Amino acid sequence: MQTFLNRLLTKTSNDLSQAQQELKWLTIHVLQQTKNPILNKLKTSMISTNEIIKNLNNNEKIILNKYVSERVEKSKPLQYILGTQPFCDLEIITKPPVLIPRWETEEWTGRLIALLKPLFSTTANLASQKFPFKIIDICTGSGCIALSLSNALPQNSCYINGVDISNDALSLANLNLSAMRSCKKLHNQVEFFHLDIMKSTDKQICEFMRKSNGYDLVVSNPPYISHDEYLTLDEDVKLWEDKLALVADENGTIFHSKIAYLAAKYLLKKNSHFPNVRKNKIPDLVMEIGGSHQVSKIVEELKKYNFKSVDIWKDGANKDRCIVANLNN
Repeated sequence: MQTFLNRLLTKTSNDLSQAQQELKWLTIHVLQQTKNPILNKLKTSMISTNEIIKNLNNNEKIILNKYVSERVEKSKPLQYILGTQPFCDLEIITKPPVLIPRWETEEWTGRLIALLKPLFSTTANLASQKFPFKIIDICTGSGCIALSLSNALPQNSCYINGVDISNDALSLANLNLSAMRSCKKLHNQVEFFHLDIMKSTDKQICEFMRKSNGYDLVVSNPPYISHDEYLTLDEDVKLWEDKLALVADENGTIFHSKIAYLAAKYLLKKNSHFPNVRKNKIPDLVMEIGGSHQVSKIVEELKKYNFKSVDIWKDGANKDRCIVANLNN
């Protein structure tokens, strides 16, 4: 126990409680794989992690040692070792190099869900049977945002597309889609598509839009870390997660500018079938950002493309986390 714990302390900046928690999660993962019946006792804290480790068989100790070595010596993120990350009542499958869902993204996704739910009153539900509320998730990654919206919103109330440039991301998003479908947590149709928003021509975007007929809402967690900021990130991130999903030019704002342009010109419907959208203060566009240093530049771009009612959502750490806006139709 102490050997495993001491090794993990080097990855948690000597934070004992964090190291203990990581060791518990890794031990649970081992017991899940070996189907050891003692697992339930550990989950309910009826027995300590220390006692469990003492009673692991040789094979289980070898597996645990492998996981601790990956975590400590290879800086492998815990979520990649465990294979999942909780996100808005879902267990999102995680695989390198696809971006691991962050708590900040989960937080604003939950806030958006709370805004959207009242939209689907009895009247709106009747409308949605013919005209579902359409959402596009740009830079979808693992699909965590799109799938969480599908799970949380009323049955058959919306239709969601997720797009990404990465084939690894789309493969994982579709794997998560299948997993959600099999456990009956997919309440609205979701489809994922390959789309390079930075290099696609206007003609290619028009061709893509011909299949969708416009969206009521555009959401995105795009790359927003500057090249200088990337150099300061932990090895856990730089060695494992796709740099393309993290780093963006123009001080991390180039994707936001392109998304604002595409949303205004092509993606957003000019007339919504949901009359309560404005009344319920539902934005047309939601984009995650890196902090207050990016706000003025992105707001300037939004205004250039005729967006109004720009607002900033802060995260639980009181940091500027999302820019939300409505198009001035």
